[in-house]
Amino acid sequence: MNLKVKKLGIGECFVSDEPIVLSTILGSCISVCLYSKTNKIGGMIHYALPDRGHAKNSLRNDLNFGDSAIQILVDKLNSLHGSAIKDFEAKIVGGGKVIHEFGQTPDIGTLNIMTARKVLKDLRIPVVGEHVGGSSGRLIYFYPHEGRLRVSLLESESSRAAKQEVKEAKKRVLIVDDSKTMREILKNIFQSDELEVVGMAASAEEAFPLIKSLRPDVITLDIHMPEMDGVTFLEKYLPLYPIPTVMISSINIQESNLVMKALELGAVDYLQKPTLEEIKAHGDFMREKVLMASSVRVRRDHHLQKSHIPLFSEEDIKDRFLAIGASTGGTEAIKEVLLKLPANIPPTLIVQHIPAVFSTAFAKRLDELCPFEVIEGKDGDEVKPGRVIVAPGGLQMELVKRNSKYYVRVYDGERVNRHKPSVDVLFNSVARHLGAKAIGVILTGMGNDGAQGLLKMKKAGSPTIAQDEESSVVYGMPRIAVEIGAADIIAPLQKIHLEITKALKKTETKNSSNRPLAKYKVS
Repeated sequence: MNLKVKKLGIGECFVSDEPIVLSTILGSCISVCLYSKTNKIGGMIHYALPDRGHAKNSLRNDLNFGDSAIQILVDKLNSLHGSAIKDFEAKIVGGGKVIHEFGQTPDIGTLNIMTARKVLKDLRIPVVGEHVGGSSGRLIYFYPHEGRLRVSLLESESSRAAKQEVKEAKKRVLIVDDSKTMREILKNIFQSDELEVVGMAASAEEAFPLIKSLRPDVITLDIHMPEMDGVTFLEKYLPLYPIPTVMISSINIQESNLVMKALELGAVDYLQKPTLEEIKAHGDFMREKVLMASSVRVRRDHHLQKSHIPLFSEEDIKDRFLAIGASTGGTEAIKEVLLKLPANIPPTLIVQHIPAVFSTAFAKRLDELCPFEVIEGKDGDEVKPGRVIVAPGGLQMELVKRNSKYYVRVYDGERVNRHKPSVDVLFNSVARHLGAKAIGVILTGMGNDGAQGLLKMKKAGSPTIAQDEESSVVYGMPRIAVEIGAADIIAPLQKIHLEITKALKKTETKNSSNRPLAKYKVS
């Protein structure tokens, strides 16, 4: 099919959901191409300068400047189909050293690139492809109804690279496992449009030079290997090569303790070793976890800093409760929050997305470190001051009331938001039974579990707190909570215990819609 070609000049923007081709020629200028997979719409801008501060003539059109043009493109796409920003992905083209006008210095192309990246990051729009820099001009063709972009370099030096397709760079995976069969199983699971297995190793000795030479985006690491186990190996290489690592483990109590140690050392996540029968059922989930981990910034700054907060008064914790939900990165985040709270903690319920058996080790580790009791929940356990109850992996946990006391109900229910235990299950029950007596906290994690439940807690009068993006390992669950208006307070992890304390020390609970926002609140 021959498509109509719409040519864009400098300072122009065009959006469409119809089969059409958008084309332009770029030197130091930038084109940002946005596409929504959900609505099959896209658009493109062509801007010349980062901002008005670089204009040396009478340029007035906001579309000439990257800091305003990208927002205009987003607004036009929103008005076309009401697409949410979270649906968009971006490709950036141009920013070469070729200068045709405006009297600019040779670095203007670099500044244009930096502006595009910064604005898109601020808008939380992922950049899935780039064709930028260099000293050549570019002729580009963008297909807004399918998100495809074709680029041709215009100078002779680039003839061999003419008409390149801008593609997403695959995340590079290194698999470390002593079982040849397991290495092949994992390779078959991970190899995809988003992931590329670039190496496999059977031992730490084989893996270390591969880490050094390949510099993969993510590593999957077996726990039990000959000569050096995975946790010892992780402790050895992570300070030198802070590469996101997902631990691969069998599900038994011995390995669950080792997984907890690996997470303390800086591992991002953990996966259960699949059987041949489980590949079809769990392959997509495993691949999603590894892909997510590949973009995580490794944190190795976990220090066991215990509480300096004085004991709460009896009035502070009388008829007050605390509910916490987390997922990826949550084991360390929960530990950091709890260690900073005093011994007379109010009755506390926690859901951490975690497999069965691992939750036993997690609760035991917290109980060893904290000045209060931490237990893995069993059906009928009483919810009382000085006790923290962690939901068991593979089961749902909710709050129930019998007579004048509160207990947990632990049961084998359906998965909610793909999870069992689910944060929403807990938060919904807390909102239902406690109203304004509880404090809700949502921490780092992938997905959206807990956001709607936190909103119900807020509507019931509970103060609600979300971890901020900067301190989150994965800003998924708290981001959704913030976007739907479920969080009164957005705070960095190291400040959350202070916000819990402030909420407990309020002499009266006001309707959440009238509460002032914390100083950490972001728009």
